[in-house]
Amino acid sequence: MVFSSDSLTRAAFLRSRAALLLSRAADGQRVGYLLLHRARALELEAAFSLPAVCCLELNDWCGALLEAAAEVCPLPPSSLRFSGWGEPLPVAGRPALLEAVILQAVCNSLLYAGPCPGMELRLRAVGGRACLFYLDSGPGLAGDIRPGFGFGAARAFARQAGGSFAVRAGGPGFVCALSLPLRSDLSPLPAPRAVELWEDRFSPLYIHLAPRCILPE
Repeated sequence: MVFSSDSLTRAAFLRSRAALLLSRAADGQRVGYLLLHRARALELEAAFSLPAVCCLELNDWCGALLEAAAEVCPLPPSSLRFSGWGEPLPVAGRPALLEAVILQAVCNSLLYAGPCPGMELRLRAVGGRACLFYLDSGPGLAGDIRPGFGFGAARAFARQAGGSFAVRAGGPGFVCALSLPLRSDLSPLPAPRAVELWEDRFSPLYIHLAPRCILPE
């Protein structure tokens, strides 16, 4: 795999600009995090075609990401719901891509689903596959909307795992789904704890949710 040198060079430039802004007064904080947000997207896009390298247990990973997101969303915690599955759901994947898939979905809901969106992530197991559903109570996806980075990350994650990704056009509500083969032959990589994500001011939590989350002091 040959990385896009232009993308990675641009990402490095954005990170250097972000570091400068974040070292200054608080008035540059949001812009600094938005630059990190774009830099991370460029880095991940450059690796979309790489193979999966880990086994991730979806209950643990999705639960930690949603718990952390609820802590920093500018909404009541009940606005963001997680419905796990009663059995392990190990799938092949890259941790950074799964973080992007989940947190970008939440970010898009906060940006486009209205002032008080209801958001939910559901996990299920069907016929040897793990199914991940993400829903919000917004207007849904219009037919003329161009897919963004979050959709690209979801498609790349599904492809690496040997699965599929689908989005429902129209509304009401936004709905997308991942279907991924279960991999009980692999040892899962431990998921981060939610508290680790919100205590680290440079964690993926703040970088992916930068446009709308409560940023760290």
